[in-house]
Amino acid sequence: MKEIKLSSIRIDGDTQARLSVNQQVVEQYAEHMRDGDKFPPVIVFHDGDDYWLADGFHRYFATKGNGHDSIQADIKEGKLEDAQLFAYSANSRRGLSMTSEDNRYIINKMLSHSVWGKWTNAEIARHVGVSKMTVGRVKQALAPADGEETKKTYTNKHGQEATIETKNLGRKKAEPEQEAEPEVDPATEQMDELTDTILSMAGEIQVLKDRIALGQWDASDIEKIDIEEVVKDLREQIRVLEIDNKALRESRDMFQTRNAEMVRTINSLKAKLKKHEQK
Repeated sequence: MKEIKLSSIRIDGDTQARLSVNQQVVEQYAEHMRDGDKFPPVIVFHDGDDYWLADGFHRYFATKGNGHDSIQADIKEGKLEDAQLFAYSANSRRGLSMTSEDNRYIINKMLSHSVWGKWTNAEIARHVGVSKMTVGRVKQALAPADGEETKKTYTNKHGQEATIETKNLGRKKAEPEQEAEPEVDPATEQMDELTDTILSMAGEIQVLKDRIALGQWDASDIEKIDIEEVVKDLREQIRVLEIDNKALRESRDMFQTRNAEMVRTINSLKAKLKKHEQK
């Protein structure tokens, strides 16, 4: 950890994971700083020339707002991309909770990247701290809608105007058709993912409660406030997810009942058809 000049820290590298800085939180942090509360150091990545701020934008602006020209920083060696990748996960581990809009913003950033965009939904979800369903919904929203213009006009080498289908650019030639995999009931799949998310969040809460109960959380007053807010938000998310989970379970049971009825009807029709053919 080292104290460095605020003027040496660059905040223009697209390392801010949030859509915007919460000015109210900045003012609260600044007030606590004036009262003598100690905050964790900000995290910066040093590429040999520049220090890229990866975590601690609210602390940075609060310190600057109080008229200070330097701040305690945890310095990591790495390029701008390293700082960006760290920033896209830092707020899922601690600090002010991310909004759903912030999470969608981060996922969009990762999906548009040449390397991170090739990660699986599960890998991106683990990094950002969201469910696979959330990543899947964002990815689906980025896909071209039906009827969307996918042709591009250009001038060929003969000076003639021509069009090209852009929808399939970069795609491999179609493989011979293989036997389709059995379809998965969407309600069952969503319920499984919600269950995984609930268990994960419940585990996070239990760890935090254990740390507080056993006195292992060596933190300042502001950090304790933050952790209480994180627990509160997680509990609310679990409450909502449990409601969604119950609805999906009921939906699944309904589909299974209908499926059983259809199977009975089909078997009955087959029996009648067999009798008819034997006449």
